[in-house]
Amino acid sequence: MHKHKKDKYIETQKARIDLYFKHNLKNYKSLQITKVYKSPMGGYFISGYINNDKQYYFDAHISSIESYQFNGNLGFNPKTLEKLFYHPDPSKQLNPNEIIKREHMNKQDYEADPPIIWGF
Repeated sequence: MHKHKKDKYIETQKARIDLYFKHNLKNYKSLQITKVYKSPMGGYFISGYINNDKQYYFDAHISSIESYQFNGNLGFNPKTLEKLFYHPDPSKQLNPNEIIKREHMNKQDYEADPPIIWGF
């Protein structure tokens, strides 16, 4: 039961990250997740890279402020991945909640609760 909930949560957050990249990056094709872990502060991190190129790595941060849903809080190398953004200014980038609303997508397809117990 817990493993299924964890897998569903990760897949849902991956879909949110994918949506974010599709709307904010030039020449975006795919993403690969390499690590998912819970932070000491209670949030989550999803690490990975895009377009099968490890130089385009990222760390997506998910916190309670956004109800544990990825909403654009991203760490990355400014010398590589930043060059792919349409708008280097984060305030001009669309976050997943804005994209879902603007594109009239089903919000429930892009939200999942994290499991109560993370490690197994």
